[in-house]
Amino acid sequence: MKQSLVLAGTAVLLALSLACGRQSANPTSPSAAAAAKQAATGDAGTLKVTAPTLVSPINDEVLEGTATSLVAQAATGKYSSASLAYDFELYDANGVKVATDVVASTSWPVAGLQYDSAYTWRLRAASEGAFGPWSAFGSFKTPANRGYIRGNELFDPLTNGQSVSSGMNAATFIPNVGIRLEGIDSFVEYRLEAPLTDGQMSVIVTNIRNSNEQWKTKVFSMLQGDGVNITDNAYRFTADRRNRDSGGTVRWTLRSRGTDAGEPNCGGASWDATKIYLWTYSWSGGSANLSVREGGPNGPVVRSCSTGYRAPYSPNPHVIRLGSVFGRGGSETLPQAVFRNLWVSSAPRPNFPGDTP
Repeated sequence: MKQSLVLAGTAVLLALSLACGRQSANPTSPSAAAAAKQAATGDAGTLKVTAPTLVSPINDEVLEGTATSLVAQAATGKYSSASLAYDFELYDANGVKVATDVVASTSWPVAGLQYDSAYTWRLRAASEGAFGPWSAFGSFKTPANRGYIRGNELFDPLTNGQSVSSGMNAATFIPNVGIRLEGIDSFVEYRLEAPLTDGQMSVIVTNIRNSNEQWKTKVFSMLQGDGVNITDNAYRFTADRRNRDSGGTVRWTLRSRGTDAGEPNCGGASWDATKIYLWTYSWSGGSANLSVREGGPNGPVVRSCSTGYRAPYSPNPHVIRLGSVFGRGGSETLPQAVFRNLWVSSAPRPNFPGDTP
């Protein structure tokens, strides 16, 4: 899967791909590539100011995610700080410059970094084509691609042989691919620390086939974890890929505050086991939608349909499941489907590794 660096601003990408090396560069001196560039271009500076002082992230700090702001203290000298811009550079662990930008601030936001990788950065003051001396190099690392549950937000990559779930049954990790639900009784279950009243649940699903199981083949589900089965649960949600005889139909059910919202039928579809599909269920303020996109977040919509519901949707405890939740008809999981990058949150879905083919 390709990863590209996205800069929150007017950053210019200077590398088409990021190296995957994980060794940490020296935080106080430039890499070999950066040193060669500095020697070749005479980067000692012509602007009579001091070098900026780095604030964060430095000293191999490990970020919480794959986005941060590079922050420094302003340069000083005979020029007013108000007239200075700042020239930032970001390098990967192999000394390859992956991005640069000149901004009117000593803070430069970057996002879309590679997981489990090391980076170095520096900056210098700039004014009307003249430059001050470079700062020292700062260094930081991004975290390994691990999941978390924080309040009513959940992320679980499921590609690293780990899960933050509260339990699972008949599920198999496939390295760097996801977790496969083997049969009708399979599931992976999560319990949020607080109810998510308005938000979305989305997940990449692969290996969806035009199979013909004789049950309602559920992809994912939610309920209130009070011991009441899904059929009678006051906060029931299930999303199905019905069998071949039913036309591969995408259907879903919802109950909120004990009131049924019907069973929207998004229509039939033909499925390809070699493709990835992003399943997204969103709900907010009494309006809910289920959509399926082929090829990930930017792919075409295969099926989508909406309905209203009795708000607020507030199950407590709020239980999330890949696969089905047991009801009067028994378990009804879609077998052999493979899941990765589960996201449950009120915030938009970030770009995760593995979200695109």
